[in-house]
Amino acid sequence: MKEEADEGRRSDNGFRDCSLKFWLAISAVVSGGAFQVGYTFTVVVLTMARVKAHFDTDDLYISAIISGNPIGGLIGALLGGYIADNVGRTRGLMFNSVPFVLGSVLMATCQHPAMLLAGRIVVGFGVGVSSGLTNMFLAEIAPVAIRGFVGMLWGILLTVGSLLALLISSSQVMGSGELGWRLVFAFPVLPALYQTLILIFCPEPPPFLAVNKKDTEQAVNSLLHYRRRLVPEEVRDLEQEMDESPAVLSFMEILCTPRHRLALIIGIGLHSAQQLSAFSVVLSYTPSLFEQLNVSSKELTTFGTGLVNLGTAVIAAITTDRLGRRPLLLIGFLVTAGSHVSLAVAQSCASGEWGCQGEWNVQLAIASVFIFIIGFSASLGPIPMLIVNEITPPETRGRTNSICIGFNWS
Repeated sequence: MKEEADEGRRSDNGFRDCSLKFWLAISAVVSGGAFQVGYTFTVVVLTMARVKAHFDTDDLYISAIISGNPIGGLIGALLGGYIADNVGRTRGLMFNSVPFVLGSVLMATCQHPAMLLAGRIVVGFGVGVSSGLTNMFLAEIAPVAIRGFVGMLWGILLTVGSLLALLISSSQVMGSGELGWRLVFAFPVLPALYQTLILIFCPEPPPFLAVNKKDTEQAVNSLLHYRRRLVPEEVRDLEQEMDESPAVLSFMEILCTPRHRLALIIGIGLHSAQQLSAFSVVLSYTPSLFEQLNVSSKELTTFGTGLVNLGTAVIAAITTDRLGRRPLLLIGFLVTAGSHVSLAVAQSCASGEWGCQGEWNVQLAIASVFIFIIGFSASLGPIPMLIVNEITPPETRGRTNSICIGFNWS
């Protein structure tokens, strides 16, 4: 109720109150965070066949390389809360560019599959850290009236990264030579450097300075950096947060405080639901799925799913502040569940188990994948990150995010 009242009270504090520095900072963190997550996850979809042929390795090693990203992601996610609370949101994101650069160089210059595996783990660490830090940064510098839109940019840029990975790793762009896949693995260096360059000139978010550092003056200066004008309500909120919020709470203190524990349980549930939706499975194995279903152009179909994903994420970002988080989330649950059922029917019929093979199997499978992408991109993808940051105060936000995202990666 407080959030709804705040939105009504400050409905005029939206896009026009944000400074150019605000949008530059947003572009930097979503490029160095969300874009990297989508890109590094998806880049293996079309490149692993060429890597396997180049090193003449077996499927077990290839599976290990693909799994390197979530292994590093889990480690990064669990450490992300400590980094956010002690190093800072802005400085933490700057330092997090290091694993992206180091991991990308390892993969691009690898002379053995073990180097590629190491690079995937290192990049995965950066992905895990950025999953929490980026979303905290977005939530803490965005005006209330457009916080939903700003938070949903995570989903948009993640989708852009995924789509670009599919595009440049395709045989038409990358080619069949060794240089192609090495350049594809090196690409994340560019957004990492862009993020670092922009964030050098950006202060920490105002809530972090007010609560974690107990420095109201610096918090107001930070707010002025990200706004064209100071909004009195936002200044009063910062002062109130500083007066009412205790020091950063430990994990045990969060668990022992009923309201913080409830927020943690909600966050864990949402992130677990996101992972259990099997989005990673659908995206990673879409090419092989279409191949099993005898679809003639699996690369084109996979790229099509990326375009559907992007279009849905943009529409969701525009509408989330009007429709609300909860309705979008509930609709997403229903759509993804229904698409899983229809996809299972299509695969069972195509395999001949039910004696109902036909051209409609392929059409139903492709439609199911597209519908699943629509449901996930508008809800289960970006909204859990957004909600967790909105229901947690600054003194618990870092560690709560760390635990929730850790469940997501586990």
